[in-house]
Amino acid sequence: MATETVSLTDLRPRLSELLTRAHEDFDRFVITRHGRAEAVLLSSEEFEGLMETLEILADSKLLERLVEADEELAAGGGHSLDDIRRELDRGRR
Repeated sequence: MATETVSLTDLRPRLSELLTRAHEDFDRFVITRHGRAEAVLLSSEEFEGLMETLEILADSKLLERLVEADEELAAGGGHSLDDIRRELDRGRR
């Protein structure tokens, strides 16, 4: 995952290549016009992840619950993945 600066002039002939790199390698590209950053090219998957993260950070109740869960885990609480799987398996029977 790399971040590269690309001028609008250089972007045009390389757009297909850069889209492939963004999609496959999660590279990011800062697009400049007249030497100034104007936009960013990144994979749609990475964009969706960033949007989800912003939604979580904007939800103070959810963020509080995540902090509490993290503290519970750090104190040795919570359930292991194996415990959860066993519980789910019991519920399917």
